[in-house]
Amino acid sequence: MKTSKPKTVGRSLADLKKLQHQVRQDLSPAPAPNRPQARKRPRPPDPGGKLPTPAANKTSVPEEAVSSLDPSDRAWLRHSLRDVAPLKKQAQNLAPSRPAASAEQLELRRRHAIGAPINTPALPQASDQYVSVQGEANDAQHLRPGCGPDVLRDLERNRWPIESSLDLHGADLEQARERLDNFLRSCLEHGVRCVRIVHGTGYGSRNGEPVLRHAVRRWLTQLPSILAFMECAPNEGGQGAVKLVLQAIPDTSV
Repeated sequence: MKTSKPKTVGRSLADLKKLQHQVRQDLSPAPAPNRPQARKRPRPPDPGGKLPTPAANKTSVPEEAVSSLDPSDRAWLRHSLRDVAPLKKQAQNLAPSRPAASAEQLELRRRHAIGAPINTPALPQASDQYVSVQGEANDAQHLRPGCGPDVLRDLERNRWPIESSLDLHGADLEQARERLDNFLRSCLEHGVRCVRIVHGTGYGSRNGEPVLRHAVRRWLTQLPSILAFMECAPNEGGQGAVKLVLQAIPDTSV
């Protein structure tokens, strides 16, 4: 007599295999979910970096870089670079070399280095009694013969800024002569062009007459280094001061 396997046993084996398969799935790590990759926005062009070379007045972008971008990023990049253009190459202007110093300039430089007096105009040759043709009519201003009237006109319109000033208050004639001589020498050596001399009105002198005022203006009319002078405006000293323009001497620093 043939015996058959009970149905309950076969069903139990099938259930056991199913359970075993389910346990294996539970024990194995679950795969990470597929997250959408964040879209990277390209950085704006660096102002200090190299810019693309324009073609036909339009900024060209490397095709490899553009093709790797999304259409929206590609449009944004082209829009951002629409006005970018390379700087034009300009010819370099090299400063010309300074010419060699002449023998006269070398001698002036040597004398200046050792502190020796330089042959600049001095006051001892000026006379206290000299009165120029212009001074007879008006000593408020003076223009050296040979100079154009624009020098005096520019001085009156304050186009010559006052760079230095000398105050002679309290000095007698000899002291004023020496101080004015040293002051003008220093201005000529250092290239100072416009200065002011304050001599005072002189109403407080012993005789009540302006001694320094007339003497200083007579001295200045005799010096060839004085191109022009005129009486100062009220806010600069008025009748008690004059401002003057000195000539330029050759540069001894070459």
